[in-house]
Parts: sequence; structure tokens; C-alpha cells
Amino acid sequence: MRKLIYSITTTVFCTTLLAQNQNDSSKVVKLEEVIVSSLKETSPQQTPLSSTILNSSKINAAQITNIRDLSGQVPNFFIPNYGSSMSTTSCIRGIGSRNSGQTMALYVDYVPYLDKSTFDFDFYDIRQIEVLRGAQGTLYGRNAEGGIVNIYTLSPLSYQGSKLSVNTGNYGMLNLKLAHYRKITDNLGYSTSGYYNHEDGFFTNKYTNKSADASTSAGGRAKIDWNLNSYFKAQYTLNFDYVNQDAFPYGKYNRVSGNTDQPNYNDQGTYKRNILTNSLFLQYKTNNWILSSITSYQYFDDEMKMDNDFTDKSFFTIQQDQKQNALNDEIILKSISKNNFQWSFGATGFIQQLDINAPIEIKTEAIKYILQPSFTKQGMTITDEILKTPGQYNTKTIGGALFHQSTYNNFLINGFSITGGLRIDYEKVDLDYNTGSAMHVKIGPTTYLFTDTLKNNLSVHFTELLPKLALKYEWSKRQFVYANLSRGYKSGGFNVQMFGDLVDKGLTNPSATKKDAVMEAISYKPEYSWNYEIGGHCLSFDKQLKSSISLFYIDLNNLQLTQFVPNGLGRKISNSGAAVSKGVEISFEANITHGFNATINYGYANATFATYTDSVKTVNPVTHATDTVKVDYKGNHVPYAPQNTLSGSLSYEHNFKNSFIDRFMANIQYVGVGKIYWTEANDISQNFYSQVNVKVALNFGKFGVDFWIRNIFNTKYNAFYFNTTNNEFFQQGKPLQFGGTLKYEF
Repeated sequence: MRKLIYSITTTVFCTTLLAQNQNDSSKVVKLEEVIVSSLKETSPQQTPLSSTILNSSKINAAQITNIRDLSGQVPNFFIPNYGSSMSTTSCIRGIGSRNSGQTMALYVDYVPYLDKSTFDFDFYDIRQIEVLRGAQGTLYGRNAEGGIVNIYTLSPLSYQGSKLSVNTGNYGMLNLKLAHYRKITDNLGYSTSGYYNHEDGFFTNKYTNKSADASTSAGGRAKIDWNLNSYFKAQYTLNFDYVNQDAFPYGKYNRVSGNTDQPNYNDQGTYKRNILTNSLFLQYKTNNWILSSITSYQYFDDEMKMDNDFTDKSFFTIQQDQKQNALNDEIILKSISKNNFQWSFGATGFIQQLDINAPIEIKTEAIKYILQPSFTKQGMTITDEILKTPGQYNTKTIGGALFHQSTYNNFLINGFSITGGLRIDYEKVDLDYNTGSAMHVKIGPTTYLFTDTLKNNLSVHFTELLPKLALKYEWSKRQFVYANLSRGYKSGGFNVQMFGDLVDKGLTNPSATKKDAVMEAISYKPEYSWNYEIGGHCLSFDKQLKSSISLFYIDLNNLQLTQFVPNGLGRKISNSGAAVSKGVEISFEANITHGFNATINYGYANATFATYTDSVKTVNPVTHATDTVKVDYKGNHVPYAPQNTLSGSLSYEHNFKNSFIDRFMANIQYVGVGKIYWTEANDISQNFYSQVNVKVALNFGKFGVDFWIRNIFNTKYNAFYFNTTNNEFFQQGKPLQFGGTLKYEF
């Protein structure tokens, strides 16, 4: 591995040096320079960090239709398919999470999406996607520990016309998109767009003989862009997304045979969600500075129904209904003068109200085989057939931050710059909870009613300082090297998924439900990281070759880890570990010859536990008695984070003259991910797997037709692992898909 990194590093920088005097005038098409569209960066054109920027043509060629499709195509970026649009937890550079706050921040047209339940939506009419890797805490604050994704949609001032597309494929796929962009005047325009998407699903629930993952989604966007004059502009955006899907197609896994069954569960597995986002962007620009303001309001409500034992037995079911109201405002003042000194100041504040109604049902066989044995020892019998545990959890989060970043160019010598920044971030989380249970227990001839009520409120707050330091040396406008140091954090809070376990304990141990005990069981602290990085970007051979490399080392503390409760009624989040992630990211893009373009993106992340011990229950095979032992996971790989991501593509494009065909495009793409360990013990894993995708596009005037195939070799792999009630489950990856698209622009 060291030899590979050394050889590629040498190649990149030797190519850079050799390219200074090279020029080939026969190659007309130029590659784009690395330009970050962030309103906050003080050096957006030569940003000293590891980034991937995809324009609309690259997005379409790579068949990127949602945020999960970036997995593998962006170095060290991975989002597993959890089986629903509710859970969108990313792994960037080996940093990820299961049930705590996200390690990746998402912005759409400068608007932050505050909850990861809103991340998974259909992409359409996207102008550019930016993935900035490494801690971005100074400029973006909380939950940008691994990096951020910026998404920008088309503006009616830059594109006018109408688009209609119909995309269909196997497994009942049907996708419709319609958009209209129009200028009313030279400075005022509006756009409206919408989509509908349906799939019959890829897996069948053997218990019902119906689809386990059919999905329907729809949405629309309206936008008004107004450049009042050369100084002032405004943009208003209204966006709505809806999804209704069968969810969680998990099949039981057999460790002995290594086989994963088809889903087979008797209770519902569904997910429904509505998201409404509207925002107002205002900007005033002079010759020396820009003042920007982004005000947004986002509402979402969803409903999840889950068979939490994922078997054909009647054990547990969970229903979760969420409602969020979130208001965010950010003001940024940034210099744009040609002076060596560049600066950016900002202030942001938000209020998020998240109300969760999450009742749990403990059913017949769970009572019989899990709860009753402990009661039998005490001469008691549970007489209920179903135990219902209602749960109402209202969380209010208030946060605010002040931040500053400065860049001094040509510091001491020409081409050398230094960037420093600091953010102070404050967050307060309040939780009101109201839950409990009632159980009828027979003792001798008499039946008693045992009740347990948990109703109270809790509060925590955090104040964080997030510094950044970056050094950059550029010997031309298109080649530079850099080193940076940055701090990030993932916010703390409350884990309401533990209340089922607390209620169960409270029936026999009332002290377990007292306020202090609840606080200890459900609260968790922020997770922190220090990100150390060196790298370089190079655009050479008359803009025909673009290359970049970065080496990183990340130190994580107060690691937020998910620990499953043995009774299956909850998942504990604890700050019980530390980890180190180190690796490399390499990207090449080249115009090989006229019409041919090739890309290679590779990421390696070795994320291991520096400290982490856990208590694990074991069963004596002879006496069948249970015991609890301490297990040390130091040195083991952090689960759910792939060690390698690799993608490559080769595309050809040709524009015809005097022919009924105006344009031909063909793209073949390779994406590989792995190895992925699924448990802290590293005793179960997914080996490196790869997929090949193909797309061919033809344009005839205003009409276009695409033919596409995904996973052309029908690669078999496991996309996600889950365990509960002493059973293990996998969600398998999607099989081969193929179809075609008809497009019309007018």
C-alpha cells in the first residue's frame, strides 16, 4: 500500500512539473478548474482541501439520481442502503454513525438540511454537486465532521426553455420529469419543475408474497431569480418532496452457510414522508465585498412502521411518527477585492422543533420467550397478550454561531498563502418525554396491575471552539499544494430509542426510571475530531489533465457508538471509544483525445479503534447459563466504513454536422467498494465488490434517447447489516437494472 501511494504521488507531482511547458492546440475541450461555489470560502478557486465537483453533464453520465449514488464515485464517500429514505447516514474517510447525529452536512442552494431523515430525495435539474471532505467545522459548524455536500439547482437566468423526460426500466421503474425555465426580463426569471418516480421493488416478502421495497416518490420546485441591478439580487425557492415506500427488506443471515434469505416478516415495514422547504436568498455586492443572507424554513413529517424482529414471529413492532419545524438564518460578509488579504465573517442561528410519537408493541411470543422466564423465577405470570408502550418525545434544539476566516495571499513569498479561521458554536437541546407501560401479572390466584410512567424533561447544552489553519503554495494559477488542520464535531443530544428498555426495566426496578437514571441512559456527548491533511491539485497539459491527491490523518474522541440492548427493546448510544482514520484520496481526469474523457477516483481509509471496550453477553454451551464479559476492540476496524472506494469511467462524445443525429455519447463506469466490517468484533464483513454501469445517449434536434444498464454483471453483495433478538439480517444489494429514457427540450 505504501508503494502504491508513493508511486501515485510521484506520478501526480512529476506530471505537474513536466506540464508547465506543454501545449497541444488540437485539443479544443478544456477541463474545468477546481472552483468551489461556497459563499464562505476566502479562496474558492484554489481551495486548500480535498474536493470533488460534479457538473450536470457528469451527474447525468454517471446516472446519479440521489445522494446514495455518490457512494464509491467520490473517494472515501459511502452511504449504505438502509432500506428506507429515513436513514441516510454517511461514512466519509472512515467516519460514520448509525443512530446518532450525521457526520456529513447537506446544503441545497445554500440551505442547510438539519435532519438526516431529509437527505434522501430525488435529484433533478442539478447544476453542480460539491463534496468537500475533511472537517468543515469552522465555516459550517455542527455535524460537518466528515465533510459537507453542497447541491446547486439550475437558475432560470442561466438556462431557459422546457424539459420533458420519461425514463422506464425493469422492476416496474417509471420516472417522469418536467421543467420550465423562463426569463420575464433580462434580470427576472422563474422556473417550475416536478417529478414522479415509481419502482415495483427488487425483493419479495415471503410471508405476504408481496414486494418488500416498492417505492413511489414525487415532488416539485418553484424558483424566482431577480437581479435587481448590478449590486443586488434575490432568489426565492419553494421545494416539496414526497415518498411512500415499503421498507426494510432485511433477510435473515446464516453464518454457517453464509446465505441470506429473502425477507420474511409478518408485520408491516413501511415509510412515508413529506418535506416542504422554502428559502429566501438575498445578496448585495460591491467591488470589494459581498453581503449574503439565507433565511429558510423546513417542515417534514414522516411515518415509519417496522417489524423490529424481522421474522414471521410476533415479537416486536415499532411505529415512529416525526414532525419537524426548523427555521434557519445565516448572514455572511465576505471580501472580494483583489488585495492579498481576503476575509469572511458570518453569523448563523437556528431553531429546530422535532416531535416524535413512537409507540412500541411487545407481542405474544416476546412475552412468552423473553419477558416471562424472569417472571417465572419469581412465581409470577404475565397475563397480557400484547404490551403497549406509548411514547411521545418532543425535542427543541436552539443553536447559534459566529465564525471568521481570513486568507493572506503572497505571504512572505509569491504564491504562498496562509488561511486561519475560528468558530464559536453553541447548542442547547431540551427534551420533554412522556411514556410508560401497564402489565397484568398473576401471583397465585390474584392478578395485579403493574404500571410504570416516565414523564419529565431534560436539557443539555454544548459550546464548541472550531479552529482551522491552512497553508498553500501555488506556482501557477492551476497548480498548488496545501496542508491544513481543522477541528470538527458531531453534536450530542438524547437517544429516545432507549426508552423501550427503560420502561421494561422500570416494571421491576423503579429506580431505573428516575430522572437522573434516564439522563444517564439516554444522553450522549458530542464527538470530536482533528483532521490533518496534505495534498495538491494540478490542471496541466493545456487543461487536458486534472489530478489531485490528499493524505489525511483523523483523530476521533468521544466516539458515539451504538450498542444493542440484549432484550431487543432499544439501542444505546455511548461515548465509549476513540478511533484513528488515516488514508489517501487520488483523482485523475483526462481528455485522452478529441471526444474521449477518462476519470479515476480512489480512496483508502483505514479507520480503527484506538480505545473501545464493551460488555457482551455469552451463553455457556453446556449449562446454557448467560454471562457478561468485557471485550476489548482496540485495533479493530470501525464498522460500516469501507476501506476502499474505487471508480473509473471512460466516455466518448461526438457532435455531428449535416446529419440527422446531432450528438452521440457513450459512458462506461466502474464502481467498487469494500472491505466493510459490519460489527465491532470484525467477525462478519462484506468483501470488496464492484459494479459496471453503461449509458448511451443520442440527440436528434430537440429529442433525445438514452439507453442505460446498472450493475451489468449482476454483482451480488450485501448492502447493510442489522442484528436484533439474537438474529442477524442483511439487506442485499440491487440486481441488474436496465431501461431507456426519452427526452424532449423545447
